[in-house]
Amino acid sequence: MTARLFLLVVCVSVRAAPPPELASGLEHLKAQGSYSWEEINADPGPVAQRFETRRGKVTVVQQNTSPHVIGSIDRNGDTLIQRDWQDGLRLDTIITASGGVVTKTPDGWMTEQEILSALAEERLQAGNGTTPRLAWLRRADRPNLRRPDQELVPMLKSVSEFAAAGESYVTSSQIPPEVSGTGSAVDITLTINLRRGLIRDYEVKIEATRRVSRARVEVPISDQRIVILTYLPIAAIAIPEEAREKLPASVRP
Repeated sequence: MTARLFLLVVCVSVRAAPPPELASGLEHLKAQGSYSWEEINADPGPVAQRFETRRGKVTVVQQNTSPHVIGSIDRNGDTLIQRDWQDGLRLDTIITASGGVVTKTPDGWMTEQEILSALAEERLQAGNGTTPRLAWLRRADRPNLRRPDQELVPMLKSVSEFAAAGESYVTSSQIPPEVSGTGSAVDITLTINLRRGLIRDYEVKIEATRRVSRARVEVPISDQRIVILTYLPIAAIAIPEEAREKLPASVRP
């Protein structure tokens, strides 16, 4: 839900120039070339909520399944993104400066095409059921691999005006139900914190509701994550030989 809603907020928000301090901080991040970041899922979970309906009390359990992310881009332009889920699954993805992408999975290093092919085969064999392999293949398929500078550029160009408090800047937007596609309005809040003119971290919070059809109740849902930036340059990301061999010769580092 998150990635789609961010694309929507870029399209529907009122355009306004970001404050000069934010624009300068973003330009510094883009010019940094090599840096690291950590993305923390800030939502508590699982959370049980009880609702009264005409059929009695209903308990709905909400749990954010977003992974914990650690990313880094080296001086050559190669990127490593490590994703960890609460159930123990870990997927490492390498994106080379020339555009090659390989992911380390429980079955070894795989290209995007190999993941798509394995996903199609697994769906055919699994029928209506879900196998452990199908579960992690879904997570490996077309993940969000944007770096913070790639994510922040369209957001800062298209969001509404910011409210400033010291070196913290906050902006809020609402996506109407007919645009969000969720059946309800979606509230998005972006908070960016600076330190000495640099973007230290930013927080994105999405709030909406979801209708539980059988219980006929509206359940609040949310997605909240914090991205922390580290401006220490990295000489080179270690690319294992097995991963390197999976890349076409034209995009190997």
